[in-house]
Amino acid sequence: MFQHRIQDLIRNRSSVRAYEKQMLSIEDVNKIDGLLSKFNKGPMGSSVRLQLTVSKTGDTEALKGLGTYGMIRNPAGFVIGAVQPTDAGMIDFGYQMESIILTLMDMGIGTCWLGGSFKQSRFAECIGVQHDEHVPAVISLGYPTDKRHMMDRFVRFAAGSKKRKSWDDIFFQKDFKTTLSPKALDSYSQVLEMMRLAPSASNRQPWRIVHDPDKNMYHLFLLRSRAYDPKNVGMADLQMADMGIAMSHFSLTAVALNRKGDWVVEDPKLEDLLSGTEYVITWKASH
Repeated sequence: MFQHRIQDLIRNRSSVRAYEKQMLSIEDVNKIDGLLSKFNKGPMGSSVRLQLTVSKTGDTEALKGLGTYGMIRNPAGFVIGAVQPTDAGMIDFGYQMESIILTLMDMGIGTCWLGGSFKQSRFAECIGVQHDEHVPAVISLGYPTDKRHMMDRFVRFAAGSKKRKSWDDIFFQKDFKTTLSPKALDSYSQVLEMMRLAPSASNRQPWRIVHDPDKNMYHLFLLRSRAYDPKNVGMADLQMADMGIAMSHFSLTAVALNRKGDWVVEDPKLEDLLSGTEYVITWKASH
């Protein structure tokens, strides 16, 4: 699927906010259109509608109400996604969009996640959003400039783009009282490391893993942040999308390392759940 190692793509990926003043080549447009047609259903079974649109006058203006996203310079286009805003839908949305971002990076195309409320925007009009759908995020894309824009560097610093939680903060063995050591795993230590490096809203990394070595399972939990509670912020559940992003990194790395398994619902019913934590899904490893 990738020309480059997925681990290298994940380690080197960064948000690109400044692009060359150059349209996408016809070859790249055709490749992206073909790519999007293959990403219409995620691991939770939800349908995700995706569409590539070339950048038009007014797009950058439409982003200025979204904080740092107004600093996007010269995007060649956008990938727009629409989905029903259920938990499963948002997980699949994050999973598919992040998989697309990594594939675009593999093609030499820069991207930036733009999360927010787009239901009343030109992006929603372009994809023909339905009454039961949301447009939780769009992806800006284009050919990166050789020299990173100064404001881009500032935004990355302010967002803590290079900071990630440690293993001890997010990976556990059997329960939330015992931290998981990478030395206790085989190649799954690489899988979890790539998950640890996944991007998330405000870099909060809300995912937590509890490994069950007896059943060879990796139980995925969401540690909620009140700042992103959809009831409070009036937008789609971006933290569920974050779970999908983390799952994408997990799955793609597992496949690259020939680690077979499936996402299944098998709640371990742990008694020592951290406050604000909820079970999401489990990776059941085949070997």
